[in-house]
Amino acid sequence: MTNWLRALAPLVLTAIALVVFFTADRTVGMLLIVAALASAFLAGKSVVGRPSRSLDRDVDSAEVRAYREAHPDSTISDAVSAVGGTARP
Repeated sequence: MTNWLRALAPLVLTAIALVVFFTADRTVGMLLIVAALASAFLAGKSVVGRPSRSLDRDVDSAEVRAYREAHPDSTISDAVSAVGGTARP
């Protein structure tokens, strides 16, 4: 499952849950809200921007800044992964 789909699933479930809660059955709406919360918490840390890979060593902020200056199109996660010793898949 892609990251955008993991991030979108709790939002869509919450919207559906609210519609069902206020228009149809409150019990089903509450169960859908519980499902939305479960999907948000079980999606993993990579959804909120933290790399799920462990780094080989501690990362210095000056090294990350130097990497980003040398590679202007890179993201912070890319720089941390490159400086920390892990390669992005």
